[in-house]
Amino acid sequence: MSPLSHLHRGSYIVVADEKPVLLDMIVETLRAEDHCVFRAYDGKAALELTLALQRVDLLITDTRTPGMQGPELIQAVRERLPTLPVLYIKNLESPGGAQKNLPPDVPVLAEPFTSGQLLAAVRPLLVKD
Repeated sequence: MSPLSHLHRGSYIVVADEKPVLLDMIVETLRAEDHCVFRAYDGKAALELTLALQRVDLLITDTRTPGMQGPELIQAVRERLPTLPVLYIKNLESPGGAQKNLPPDVPVLAEPFTSGQLLAAVRPLLVKD
């Protein structure tokens, strides 16, 4: 069997989260749905990865990614890729004020959440017109 037969064929998704356990859960959930998922442990890496990839279908970021906060990351990405869908994950311990800086078309998924809730939030963002 060719190594290429194991490649994911779904959407290309960049995920940024500073919590390794949560990041792993998000990545594994999305890969189980056959998405090609790239993980970033800080905001700067997520920005560089999102802008460097030839194709990105979705960015998922949380409130407090090291080096660049979630709303700041979203703003920086949207300057270059204004139509890129984004899912914002609100940290359990974060104040609600960070959400005020989000574009109106960015949905919020609050921690804690299940794999099913993650997929329910992601699916509509990946629908192509």
